Amino acid sequence: MIKVVLIGIVAVFAVLLLRVGKPEFAMAVSLAACVLILLFAGGTLTTVIGDLKKLFSYVSLPDGYLKILFKILGVAYLAEFGSALCKDAGQSAVSGQIELVGKLAILAISMPVVTALFETIAGLSW
Repeated sequence: MIKVVLIGIVAVFAVLLLRVGKPEFAMAVSLAACVLILLFAGGTLTTVIGDLKKLFSYVSLPDGYLKILFKILGVAYLAEFGSALCKDAGQSAVSGQIELVGKLAILAISMPVVTALFETIAGLSW
């Protein structure tokens, strides 16, 4: 975690310095830092995926639900990443559109789970 924080701090200082003299390089440095930090998260992500698979093995849920969960997490992280980059570049309108499409994608991906929930509720006898 310390490496990630240090990369972030160094990148922020570099971006602040570059914005004054070479603003076209500032965005490239910011993007490179984001990608590097994301690579550091890969090991942690592998651990989390393994733990989630283990948790899902304890309950009798279809494997498709785990895939849906991973897709939702992926869309959420990608939308947040893209939105933050756009905000950093001063493009808040584009950032908002990325967030909106991300939310709609999550809703679309989660529909099989929502449908199964409603079918279960409808099948209950009160």
